[in-house]
Amino acid sequence: MDFDSGELKNLLLAYATIKKKDAEKSIKAEEKERNEEKTTFYIDKEYIYPDRTDVSIYRDGRTKSGRYFIRIYDEKTRKVFTKSLRTSNRIAALAAAQNIYAENKERMRKGVKFVSLTTKELINMYLKEREREISDKPHTGITQSSYDTLVSHLKYWEEYVKYKKMSKRRIEDIPTEIGIDFAKWILDIPKQYYKGKTRSHSTINHTIAAVKKCYRDAGIARKFITLAEFPQFKYLKVPKDNTPKRDVFSFDEYNDIGNWIRRKYINEKGITDKEKVIRKLYGFFFTIHHNTGMRVKEILGLRWGDVNPIPTDKGMDRIVRRGIYIPTDNSKTGKSRTIVSPVGKTFESIKKAYQSLGVECKPDDLIFTSTAKTRIGLNYAWGQPLVDKRLKMVCKLAEEAGVWKSEGRNITNYSARHYYATQSLMRKLDIYEVALNMGTSVYYLEQTYSHITTIMKSDELTKGQGYYKHREEQEEKKEVARNAIEDALGKGEHRRKYKSY
Repeated sequence: MDFDSGELKNLLLAYATIKKKDAEKSIKAEEKERNEEKTTFYIDKEYIYPDRTDVSIYRDGRTKSGRYFIRIYDEKTRKVFTKSLRTSNRIAALAAAQNIYAENKERMRKGVKFVSLTTKELINMYLKEREREISDKPHTGITQSSYDTLVSHLKYWEEYVKYKKMSKRRIEDIPTEIGIDFAKWILDIPKQYYKGKTRSHSTINHTIAAVKKCYRDAGIARKFITLAEFPQFKYLKVPKDNTPKRDVFSFDEYNDIGNWIRRKYINEKGITDKEKVIRKLYGFFFTIHHNTGMRVKEILGLRWGDVNPIPTDKGMDRIVRRGIYIPTDNSKTGKSRTIVSPVGKTFESIKKAYQSLGVECKPDDLIFTSTAKTRIGLNYAWGQPLVDKRLKMVCKLAEEAGVWKSEGRNITNYSARHYYATQSLMRKLDIYEVALNMGTSVYYLEQTYSHITTIMKSDELTKGQGYYKHREEQEEKKEVARNAIEDALGKGEHRRKYKSY
């Protein structure tokens, strides 16, 4: 069928008109549906105060119970708070709504939100905020490790509230005294790891502090609760002894295990050549860790350009000693420092081990890089779990070989830092220099290793006491006798001549 231009134009206009009418009908149908839904949703809506339109009662048309609900609109947040009044009687509903509004009037005056949270929602909101602060740079946020620890702390609180059967309650409706028994509850929970050992009171107190900070920074700061609704807690008593809480190798044990690694562990029959190299590398890590006192993160973040000979050293010193630079972004304190340690030969051995695997050691490359098949040569750092696992294995196999006896001690990688501090002070190194090398404070060393500083001064502390007093008197008598003999033989004249000098 042929159409001229006029007929075609009229057909298109007619089609457009039909489409427009269909669209208008669709919009009207949707509006009608929404209005019907609104009408059936809010039945018998009534403001409880004639001069306020932000609070009302209504019945939900979608339910068969006919119960009344309270509806409060928070103008500041533009959110709605609703709650069942558990009655279908209008008079009882009005009275209940007035009571709820009166109870929350002070909260409204202080700007506290009506739309509150459960404990789990509060924790999740707080963790999302902290997650955005994760940073590798010290003192610019929170580290991944600290964040993971925070998650563990808050998980205890979430489980405790669930144990108290209050997990569905809003945080402002939970009695503030709920936290008083929290510490004791944690203390009584069976441990999943290190079974048989009691939980640390100090760690439990850290958990309480984490929960309190969550309520302060998320609950109070964001106006979900008032200070009067802040949970109360009771801390556990902690002994004032600051000596190392982790178990440490003795000097002989460290040497014996180091020798066992070099002679037995590395040369175990049945292992591949690559595994042999990996075990060598761990042995070098073990040596450097115990002889520098570095934190695990600091060692794993070391680059070849950070390790250099001491500029003023000559001869054998230049071969043996190394200055190890810890930059600010690899230091826990956020302050750079240089560690001096006799581990030059160990670093050279590490280079040879990696070169045997075809890995170059450029200045910007990490010293301890992954040897995994898909990562070798790509400059991926060793992970903390790897060195933790290796240490556990070394301790276990060395004990089975009769090299040492654990005697219930739990040796961790952090134990190496305590070992370094203990041995340095036992060698009577200046405590200020030890603090510089370790990147910590003199005060911390004095408080933590007070038992070592006492042993260091054993000669001074026993002077003039008991056996030592008798020995000193004998030495004085011997000195008098020697002088008398020398005078009788004419040898005392020379001594008297230069006595004033």
